[in-house]
Formats: sequence, structure tokens, C-alpha cells
Amino acid sequence: MKISNGSRQRLKASDFDDVTKDLLATAISIYRCLIAFNLADLTVQLTPSLVKMMTRRTSHVHGELKTKMCALTSSHFGFRTSRSTAAIKQNHDLAEYLKDESCFVFKDWEMKSGIYKTELIQAAVNDMWFANRNDKGVIHGRYFEPLPVEIIALILTAVSVLGQSSIDVATDS
Repeated sequence: MKISNGSRQRLKASDFDDVTKDLLATAISIYRCLIAFNLADLTVQLTPSLVKMMTRRTSHVHGELKTKMCALTSSHFGFRTSRSTAAIKQNHDLAEYLKDESCFVFKDWEMKSGIYKTELIQAAVNDMWFANRNDKGVIHGRYFEPLPVEIIALILTAVSVLGQSSIDVATDS
């Protein structure tokens, strides 16, 4: 958006009237639910500037999921928080095993049974979209019935990336 002095400024929700703000809030809420999969279900007509405001949230949602997955993954698989050499090695070995054998996708990751039925997927969905009664998934639950394959893929991608980044941080310290 150009200002009268010729400089550019990023659009903000406050730049719009109340009706447009309400429309934008609803569209962003739905977009947060659809961000990982096909946006064809979003039938609201938006101006290019409003679409740009919405799509700026993509990396924010991905980052938020990755942050939530860090805690969930650590507790689910039993990664240790100690900075001792033994703990770092144990975490490294566990992460390598989970990734190399793709064990993190199984309900029983030691026996490799129940592919894509890990409780970690449900925990991630609950934390990310159903944390409270006013959360996006509760309000727009139709986008999660059934749980889209793209959401499962996004969650499992976050898990697969986290193991290595956690190891890197621990060994850099």
C-alpha cells in the first residue's frame, strides 16, 4: 500500500472497515485450517490485498506446528533434555533409528505396527487446531472430518525434521 509521501506500508487489518475486518478474520480462521491442503473449499471472494494478508500466515502456521511438535515428539518418544554427552548420544541414536526406519509413523514404533496410527498425529491435531472450545478446528470442524492426508503429511514432516534439528542444537552447545 502506498502512502501519500510515496513510501510503502504493509496492509493491516485496521486499514479496513468493520465488515471487511470481520470477513478477513473469518477467512484467516478458515485458512489456518486449510493451510496444509487444497484451498478449493475456500469460496469467499477476497481482494488480492486480503488474500496476501492471509497467505502471509502460512509460515507462521508451519512454525507454530513445528514448535508444538518439538514438545510432543520429545515426550512421545522419550528424548532426554540433559546436555550430558550420554544423553545427547542417546537422543541422536533414537532420532536416527526413528528416521532411518521411519518408525515415527507407527502406533507401536518399536514393533512397527499400526502405520499412520500414532497417537502423536492426534496429539498434534488437538494442540494445533483443537486446544480450546474457541480454537479454529472446533469452529471449522468440517475441514477435519475425515482428517486430511495433507495434515498427516505436514505433521509427520515436522516430526522428521525435528529429530535432526534437536540433535544439531544439542551438539552445538
